[in-house]
Amino acid sequence: MTMFTQLAALCQRFRQKLASKPKFWCSIAVTIILLLCTAVVLFSSRKHTTDRYHAKYFNIKLAPVTIKTHVANLNFWRDEIVQPGDNISMVLSRFNISPEEVRQITNLNIIKNKVQHLQVNQVFSIRMDNQGHLTDIQFFNDDDNGEKNLVALKKAGNNWNADVSAVDTETLQTFKAVVVKTSARGALAQAGIPVEIRESLREIFKDKIDINTLQSGDTIRLIYDSLYYRGQELATGDIRAAEFSHRGNIYQAYYYDTGNDGNGQYYDANGKPLRKGFSSVPVEGARISSPFGTRFHPILQTLRMHSGIDYAVASGTPIHAPSDGTVESFGIKGGYGNTVVLRHNDSMQTLYGHMSAFVNLSVGQHVHSGEIIGYVGSTGVSTGPHLHYEVRINGQPVNPTSVALPTRTLNTRELADFRQKQRHWNEQLASIRNLSVTIAQLD
Repeated sequence: MTMFTQLAALCQRFRQKLASKPKFWCSIAVTIILLLCTAVVLFSSRKHTTDRYHAKYFNIKLAPVTIKTHVANLNFWRDEIVQPGDNISMVLSRFNISPEEVRQITNLNIIKNKVQHLQVNQVFSIRMDNQGHLTDIQFFNDDDNGEKNLVALKKAGNNWNADVSAVDTETLQTFKAVVVKTSARGALAQAGIPVEIRESLREIFKDKIDINTLQSGDTIRLIYDSLYYRGQELATGDIRAAEFSHRGNIYQAYYYDTGNDGNGQYYDANGKPLRKGFSSVPVEGARISSPFGTRFHPILQTLRMHSGIDYAVASGTPIHAPSDGTVESFGIKGGYGNTVVLRHNDSMQTLYGHMSAFVNLSVGQHVHSGEIIGYVGSTGVSTGPHLHYEVRINGQPVNPTSVALPTRTLNTRELADFRQKQRHWNEQLASIRNLSVTIAQLD
């Protein structure tokens, strides 16, 4: 018999008993209900006494709690671009520095005696600490001699002094992947690529492709050196590798220094000279005594930027125009001394400084490649006879050896060495080659 069958049988017997003795069972039910009601009333009417509960207070001495707070490092550099007519006081005032502190800084001997003027568009940098107090200042002083010396100031307590600590520089490679949207120039500028790199890039590929012809969707990939000092990017070096993609074609350039002396030139993917350069050099039989770029002066313990190359050669050596051009100016030019400036096209100029004498020149005069324009000397700010030679693209100094001097054809040994270096740069470019967005990565 199942449980349900037993339950049904039990219910049936209860109904039968209820039917046989209804008064008896009803009285039992009423009695049970009354007992339950009485119990409820008694329970609800029961008074709770407070003597059953006792409040106790405990005083527990806990170990002291130490909360370590992390103070965010707000130490940062701020840059200001020098505008026409600016002096140091005017630039500092734009950083909201107090007039008293401005006076203290400008009264330093290094400022009064060595900083004659600031160069328009140069970067003037300051560093603030976590409390917003000025701690460091650094900028390059243009001596109008093709050299810029780093001026580094540091605050100790309430006093400002020249930072005489050892110059600690670091060269890092900067990777850029740029997607052209409207124009290549605009895309490069928006990607934060310095103007000197943009102008060099344009000139390097000039004989292969005009950068202005790049269209929306074209890409630019490049790797170049950046010089850092005290955590701030101070200057850029050479472009190491670059490539354009345009209408399905790839244009590549690789820097290769045949003499490992900082005077390298650019070659295409096949190791061929990427551009022709000028047909000759400005002085024959001279050696490059000071290359283009940034270097540390071991005696003066200063960091210098050199905007051209220096040829060490005897005084009186003839200086030749390395290419056809027009005399744009000649005469005394500040620290350059006797100087000639030639214009070769709409964007390129060359400058020749420290000359001992000019030939018979006139502004606007056309000169041919190889024609003598003057003689080597030591005028202006110069420690000995040499030629300071600059190449400027749209007013921006670029490395003459990479864009203007005649490019050497690589011999068999050099070509094998070039191939090895090319593989290295190709591996680096491969990491950013297929990106469809603009990126900047420091390695």
